[in-house]
Amino acid sequence: MTTLKDIAKLAGVSIASVSYVINGNKQLSEDTTRRINEAIAQTNFSPHSLAKSLRMGKTLTIGVLVEDIRGMPIADIVNGIEESLEEHGYQMILSDLHMLEKLYNQYDQIADYKTYINNSVQQMLRSHVDGIIYVGLHDRHIDNIINPIEIPFVYAYSHGSKHDHYVSYNNIDGAMDAVNYLIKHGHREIAILAGHPDSFPTHQRMEGYITSLNNADLPVRDESIFYGDWEYPSGYEQMKNILALPYRPTAIFVMNDLMAAGCINSAQESGLKIPRDLSIIGFDNREIASYLPVPLTTIQVPNHEIGHESAKMLLELTEGNQVNQNAIILPCHLIERASVATLPV
Repeated sequence: MTTLKDIAKLAGVSIASVSYVINGNKQLSEDTTRRINEAIAQTNFSPHSLAKSLRMGKTLTIGVLVEDIRGMPIADIVNGIEESLEEHGYQMILSDLHMLEKLYNQYDQIADYKTYINNSVQQMLRSHVDGIIYVGLHDRHIDNIINPIEIPFVYAYSHGSKHDHYVSYNNIDGAMDAVNYLIKHGHREIAILAGHPDSFPTHQRMEGYITSLNNADLPVRDESIFYGDWEYPSGYEQMKNILALPYRPTAIFVMNDLMAAGCINSAQESGLKIPRDLSIIGFDNREIASYLPVPLTTIQVPNHEIGHESAKMLLELTEGNQVNQNAIILPCHLIERASVATLPV
């Protein structure tokens, strides 16, 4: 599908200039207009597609409902959504639910959660958006929360039912990449610091951890499995318990970078050198990972791509097109820094 971005690149102008020519709502120079029209002629783009959409009652506006813009992945996801919408001549209405402030991390157990979310959806509908993207704070299932609506709806960084449309990332493969990297570097005693025991990412990443150890014929020790709450203090405190094990693991897979930061600082305060005495690998690739005393090797979650792909999926649905699959699961990527040592095999 040819986009406004493609036309703009070919003509050497801004996306806004292409939109002005197509919609006829601003006079540009003859040279600029000519180059844009020539670019349109060289592609399969219909110069009247946007106007046609308006005649069909479309507003070329997408609602983006985020659980909390301050949440770690959300800004990157929203940037990806906005970039994709701009490429296709759409604008975005952003609504922040402020879930961290209102309900902190207990919103899955709060009775008012469903009512609160659906009231926000109804506000979006009153703005006559063509579709809605719901961006979750955590990768998790959100079954039967959103009441059925008549316009396309896509989840980003969260899941609805098996029939809903959503875009997320592969927790299992990401965890396997982390553990396989440790194994490749000679580590055989690998502990794990997981997130909250009831969370979806914990279950998925634990599956990846166990699978990688089994594939390498390495032991899965119950005493090597620790749980935190995704926050820095739990990493700091649990590192003390890890160091108290009767044997010391040579490496730890930590399920997010905040806890990994706590682990690194706690280990260093105990007199250990990272990675000489202990290797640590994280998950998320938060900004903090680059600025720790020992830059953290970690797994990059494709947040920007999740936003971009969720917008593409929604726009296909708004055009009445069938999408090839309800769910898009994107791969994670290893970011190699300095927190993992290579041991002799």
